[in-house]
Amino acid sequence: MELRPIIISHADRLSACREKIEEAVYLIIQGEKLVGFSSTEIAMAIADVADDYILAASRKRVATH
Repeated sequence: MELRPIIISHADRLSACREKIEEAVYLIIQGEKLVGFSSTEIAMAIADVADDYILAASRKRVATH
């Protein structure tokens, strides 16, 4: 996948990151037959894991500053 040139700013980096990972995330979500959960359940679990990761990263950042 070819990314468009981006200006280094928070919003552009987030958009570029999403473009890079979106297809892989959808493949995981659509793997419902492999894991026995609905695609909605898988998407919610991914969001929950991502939320936990962000919270842990923010705590780590606060602790190191």
